[in-house]
Amino acid sequence: MLFAEMLDEAQTWVAGNQPIVVGGSVALLVLAFLAFTVSRRRRHLDPEELAIAHANARTDENAMSWAPPEQSYGDRRGAVRREGQPVRVLLVSTTFHNGAGDGYVIDRSTSGLKLATQSAGPPGMTVQVRAVDAPDTIGFVTVIVRSCRKNDDYYELGCEFETPPPWNVLLLFG
Repeated sequence: MLFAEMLDEAQTWVAGNQPIVVGGSVALLVLAFLAFTVSRRRRHLDPEELAIAHANARTDENAMSWAPPEQSYGDRRGAVRREGQPVRVLLVSTTFHNGAGDGYVIDRSTSGLKLATQSAGPPGMTVQVRAVDAPDTIGFVTVIVRSCRKNDDYYELGCEFETPPPWNVLLLFG
């Protein structure tokens, strides 16, 4: 049998059995890919390369688990925090020397405020807060101090609203 006759018979068989030919071709490609992948994995690493790979893995692991305190605190928040222009507020509490003080709202959300004040407040303390520019018809809002941090010459009080105020009062804080 001549080569031309064999080629002609092969073409006729392929035309009649296309699904088998396509499936066989895909199977051969998959096997070639797997053989190539396995041969790359069997490559021998010398001890220096292993030590470098191990050090890189530990560094990547430490980098993945480390988060700055500001970010981890922000991740626990249930409401979106907004910064903006500081808003002056009046503060009333029994722990202040005269019973009253003043400060600024430096950060706000629908669930609380961050206040900058001259005096510290222990966590758990309740404070009455009112914007200085608020109309006389708007009363004080009660907040609970959740954190107190010294920042240069003032204290930052992280406060949570005892009960969320209405929007018209919340907007007065900036």
